[in-house]
Amino acid sequence: KIVELSSQVLCILLDCGLPGSPVPVLDEKGIPCVEFQVASKGGFNIFRTLLARVDSAKDLTFIFTGISRLLKSVYESESTYMGGTKLGNYQELLVLFWKFLEENPYFMTHILTKCDINEVIVPICFLMYKSRRDPAHIGLVHICTFVLLKLSGERSFGVSLNRAFKKKLPTDLPLFHGCHTDLLAITLHKLVVNGAYKLVPLYSCFLTIISNVSPYWKSMSLLAAVKLVNLFELFSSPKFLYSGEFAYRHLALLLEGFNNIIQYQYHGNAHLVYAIVRRNDSFGHLASLTLEKAQADCHKVYGEQTTVKRDDD
Repeated sequence: KIVELSSQVLCILLDCGLPGSPVPVLDEKGIPCVEFQVASKGGFNIFRTLLARVDSAKDLTFIFTGISRLLKSVYESESTYMGGTKLGNYQELLVLFWKFLEENPYFMTHILTKCDINEVIVPICFLMYKSRRDPAHIGLVHICTFVLLKLSGERSFGVSLNRAFKKKLPTDLPLFHGCHTDLLAITLHKLVVNGAYKLVPLYSCFLTIISNVSPYWKSMSLLAAVKLVNLFELFSSPKFLYSGEFAYRHLALLLEGFNNIIQYQYHGNAHLVYAIVRRNDSFGHLASLTLEKAQADCHKVYGEQTTVKRDDD
């Protein structure tokens, strides 16, 4: 309980006010500090400034190791017959992790080059998978998505995900032999096809994450390849493609991911190429799509929806 309350207080302290950028001065011992007159100005947050100035490799490793160890207890406590201690402050820990990524310019580079980022990715995927249909945990899925989106913009992150995934999570996640990128893709696929309706605004973020890591995906598992092609069929269907003005963007992001994999990692991704060849009709339908045909399909889809509503009435 003390750990949970402490993490909540720390999140509040790091969230209030504005990040300050005062010029440090030396105290009587020669240690850089901030003058009281500067620190007491409105909008200045000394806690956010202190967080941003953590630059010791030892301290950064200690922070990352502590966060990853606490987050791993979420699924490790359910993986043994004896059970274990499961902390209830995992949401606060993810917020703190997000704060470090946003505020500290050294933290992301350090954890991607000197630490195993997969130690955090596995519990994040587990939490997203378990919370996908719980309306009370939609905020948790959001913060996990924003963390992944932030990390996926870095090349080192995509390269690190190629490490083999050998753990067995206490979920009904399908078994596969692959890397952590496969785990990420399969999890995001499940959130799209079997997640709560309130997750629809996050679809573009999910696909952006897949697109960002796709150029570094050396060897895709068969299960991940089938799941991604299933997503293509879902987003290219008339019911979804014509559901909104910007619905086509989901399909564009997914196609960009396919192009990156085939262009940069073709030799190690025979499963994806085979899955695309097997579903060549879906890709051919999209390639032959015209405005007249799109309008006819659109009228057909909305006509069926109107008929169903009238039958319900």
